[in-house]
This record gives sequence, C-alpha cells and structure tokens, in this order.
Amino acid sequence: MKLTYTNHARKRMKERNITEAEVLECVEDYDTTHTDKKGNPIYRAIISNGRRLEVILQKENPTKVITVVGD
Repeated sequence: MKLTYTNHARKRMKERNITEAEVLECVEDYDTTHTDKKGNPIYRAIISNGRRLEVILQKENPTKVITVVGD
C-alpha cells in the first residue's frame, strides 16, 4: 500500500522518530481499529520492534495519513 502524508503527520513523525515503514506496518497489521468522531479511521498496533503506534487516516482518502502517535 502506498501512503501519502500531511505536513502535520510528517512533523509528528519527525518529532517522535517514527518511520514510514513503522506507519505502514501499523496500518497493514493493526491490532484494533475504529473511527474518530469525524469518521476518520484510526489504526492501533504494537509493531514488530515493540513500539505502540496509532495512525489516523483521512476518511475521504484512506491512504492519506493525518497524524501519528507513538511511544
């Protein structure tokens, strides 16, 4: 899957040292998924390196990453 990223998502990824590969892994092999109150899909996963990620995609374009949260 080819993902695109908003400027906000890129900024958050840089701040949190999250790579595109980690985001893709979360979206393709998620543990749970639901939507926010705007209907945007949210994917949560503990990825292979043990990090917990949450990736929020745009509902109108589900290959566009809005933001990423990780620990």
